[in-house]
Amino acid sequence: MDDTQVSEQTAESTTASTTGAISAQDRIEIAEILSFSSHLLDNRQWDMFGEVFVPGVRLSAPQGEFDGPAGVRRFVESVDLARFPATHTLNSIVEAVDEDTAVCWSRMLLLTWDRRVACGDYIDTFRRTADGWRIERRTVAPRNDSASAALAEGGYAPAPYAYAMFDDAVLAAADRARR
Repeated sequence: MDDTQVSEQTAESTTASTTGAISAQDRIEIAEILSFSSHLLDNRQWDMFGEVFVPGVRLSAPQGEFDGPAGVRRFVESVDLARFPATHTLNSIVEAVDEDTAVCWSRMLLLTWDRRVACGDYIDTFRRTADGWRIERRTVAPRNDSASAALAEGGYAPAPYAYAMFDDAVLAAADRARR
């Protein structure tokens, strides 16, 4: 074995031991799917949802449960699109469950037409399919509003990705801001 082969073998074993059951390449592909999903949502490209979601995707949100890509579309259309028009920005943490499953916790920032920022969390379960990584389940929780407080306690987020507990003062301020 020459020095190059030893170096490659060491890099592969280090990657596997430090990143869990999925490779660095898997993590890149998952990050790209998350980014692509934001672009599809922002551009209202509903017909391309199959590129990011499995056919049986389930979305959970304060507004209810939504099944399949058509359900994801119904959820997005139920949101005030005039207020949350077209800019999702995510930062995400990927946690391997096994070699074909990962959970991602993404902080979402939405830039609104009135130049305000809304924020929330996506908790996505990814599954490896024949076509690559796809989102199997998405939980959406707005931050700092009373609707998301119910999801925060005992919600879907696996440990250690629990939502921050909502301070009553923050919730009261959010309610006042809506009036």
